[in-house]
Parts: sequence; C-alpha cells; structure tokens
Amino acid sequence: MFSENIGNDYIVIQEGTSEGTQVKYKKDGYWYKKDNRGNEGRAEYLVSKFMQFTTLQENEFISYEEGTINGKLGCRSKNFLDEEEELVTFYRLYYNEVGKDLSTVIANMNTMEERIEYVIRFIDQSCGLNIHAYLSKVLTLDMICLNEDRHLNNLALIMRGNEFYPAPIFDNGVSLLTANQSVNWNFSIEENVKRVIARPFCGSHEKMVKYLGSGFSIDTKSALSWLETEPDYIERNVLRYQIDRYNNQLDVFSHHLTLFNESSYTHTYNLFF
Repeated sequence: MFSENIGNDYIVIQEGTSEGTQVKYKKDGYWYKKDNRGNEGRAEYLVSKFMQFTTLQENEFISYEEGTINGKLGCRSKNFLDEEEELVTFYRLYYNEVGKDLSTVIANMNTMEERIEYVIRFIDQSCGLNIHAYLSKVLTLDMICLNEDRHLNNLALIMRGNEFYPAPIFDNGVSLLTANQSVNWNFSIEENVKRVIARPFCGSHEKMVKYLGSGFSIDTKSALSWLETEPDYIERNVLRYQIDRYNNQLDVFSHHLTLFNESSYTHTYNLFF
C-alpha cells in the first residue's frame, strides 16, 4: 500500500456522468482517487488484480494500488498515455461531433439492441474502429464485478494522431457492492447481487453479455487461490461469490444475435438526429 500527501494544485476537475464522482489528482505519472462513498480503492485493486487471472492481456486493463491520500483511503494507477496520445471518451467524442449527450440519445431508444448497435455504428463511422470486442470485454467484467457505474465517460478510445484504439479498462470502483447505490446490507450477498442495476445499455449485465458474447475466460482455480491470501473484507467475499457463480457460465454466453460485421447491422440510424 502507498501513502501520499498531495496538494490541491494537483487536483484534476473532470466533467462526466458518474453518480459518485471522486476527487482525482495527477502527480508524478500517477492518477490518484480518494474514496467517496465506500471502499472504491479496494474495489479497484481487487478488480484489476482479478483481471490478471483472465485471458485479458495486461495492456487491456489498468492496474490499481490501494493506499492513502492525505490520510484518506483511495487508490492510484499509473498514467497509461504516451505524450502523443489522448484519451477520448464515448461521451466526449459524441458531444464534439454531434453536440448532444449520447447517454440521453440512447436512453430515448426502445431496446438494448438498438442502443448497442447505435453506439457501435457511431464509433465505426467516426473512428473507423469496431468496438464489439471491446464492449464485450468491459461488460463481461462489469457483470462479474457488479459495476453500476459504467457510464459513457468510462468507455473510451485512445487517439494517436489520426488513429484510434480501444482504451484499457479503467474505473471499476463502484463494484463488488462497496459503493453500489442499490445495496442494502439488511440482505445477504445473494440478495444484494440481484438488486444491482447495470449500465449503460440496459439494467441487466447478463442481457448485455448474452447479446455481445463473453469477452474472456477465467483461470478460476488460480483466482480463488489468490483471493484466499487477501484480507477478509466484504469486497473480497463478493468477488469470490461472483467467480463461483460464473465459473461455468462464461463459455455458454452466445454470440448468436450478432457478430457486428457490416452485414449484421439490422437498423440504420441518422447519427445526427
């Protein structure tokens, strides 16, 4: 664990659509976040460590470290951008090109499928990038870690010159029931898991993953062995519960609804309505 004292000169103000915006600092090549309404730093650490036991590559996710910032609990991660690179969120990209709030636009659509296809088509037309696999990986992780805060500023691309690449998965703090708005600890872990509300395309993580297909598989034995070495926190126990729950399910999430190639788009939208 780290311990860092950081002055207010290092605070970075970010506009977004998060329900629980944390104080963020940028100093000496690290981003720091104080816990806001739960143990977000612990959740960030556990979720990023868990990804090491999946088929995701190291460059596909951000690693977080627990610690204290000015005596308060939080976490930090290394800045993953080169000098020539810029992080562009889906929210920002759409607002810059269309002048509207993408979350509001897709909220007015009738179905989850329409929302997903609309966003995928927009990114494809704007950046020449198919983000189907990226969304599949992010939303599979969200399903396992129970992320309730995957808003459109937590989905992003890296811009390098005129080229775009999927950003590594970041910002998983509202997870593992630690800061979730839906949690009520008068209920068991099992009951609270049922209360979790997903984002950004519908309220069910499983529905989104079934539509997109599972994004990775888990080395379950190694992941559970690692969790036995972690302190007995509720977040650890929730993650263990979720790994057990999805141990045999990820491979059966079907890709049959769409492969998201040119022939698979079933709707045509005007991106500038």
